[in-house]
Amino acid sequence: MNGLIKASLLGILVAGLCSMPAAGGETIGCDVIDWSQQILVSFDGIEDACQEVIVRDGNRYVHFEVEFVRASEGGDVQVLMHLQDGSSVERSFPAPKGFEASSSTGRTKFAMLELDAGDILDVYIPLARVVASHDGS
Repeated sequence: MNGLIKASLLGILVAGLCSMPAAGGETIGCDVIDWSQQILVSFDGIEDACQEVIVRDGNRYVHFEVEFVRASEGGDVQVLMHLQDGSSVERSFPAPKGFEASSSTGRTKFAMLELDAGDILDVYIPLARVVASHDGS
């Protein structure tokens, strides 16, 4: 991909991705999130990387902004997660096989190896995937 892209993703990069949420919607602060212990352990500092919670079509999504650093042929992806205070922290995770996004190029499917260092991704994760379960299980 050439230059800086802005992509909106719905899903979590490490667990499969699908299309982006519809435009528009209400935003609320990240302080409404009761993070699951598993997410806090797996993604150290994730609560500081949350930019906002967006409500679209009655569903809530946690918004993160990440800067692509590199993908390896072996399958790992490195990104800089932008934190609320303006700083960034580098994180690595297994790369998804592909994902759908809205980008400035009009393309909707990318392989991680097609991204350039410095590409910016707006990632939207369904709130239900990151919150603590209170059902006793």
